[in-house]
Amino acid sequence: MAGRNPKPTALKLISGNPGKRAINGQEPDPEYLNDLTPPEFLSEQAKIVWNEIAQNLRNARVLTKIDVPMLQMVCESIATYRKAVKKCEHLGELGNSGSLSQWEIVKSMAFKQAMAAMQQFGMSPAARTRIAIQPQGDLFSDQGQNYFT
Repeated sequence: MAGRNPKPTALKLISGNPGKRAINGQEPDPEYLNDLTPPEFLSEQAKIVWNEIAQNLRNARVLTKIDVPMLQMVCESIATYRKAVKKCEHLGELGNSGSLSQWEIVKSMAFKQAMAAMQQFGMSPAARTRIAIQPQGDLFSDQGQNYFT
């Protein structure tokens, strides 16, 4: 069983670092993604998903340049899920063989993949409780306090 995810430095500073663990003064602060054009190699359906969610993630200040591969996976998973839902509606739960449709399996797998990746962006009410926004340029600015000595 894995332990808790590490608490972001900004949240440690706000909450007073009750565990007294070392503060990471070199925590990455990646640049926000400004070009929200969907990557060319995404499927057409995944590009639609990208256009639906990328701006919202950027507005929430959780989409940076290094997050693009994760967002691509989210978009492809959601696109695959949507396709599988349509196929299942057409074929029914049971395929022609009388057993569980392959599209039901695809739908289930795509759902799980999308949910796992979406959690990383705080894309559910429960996941948002674990996200702490770190405004760029504010965390380590010189405001007369030195948290690292």
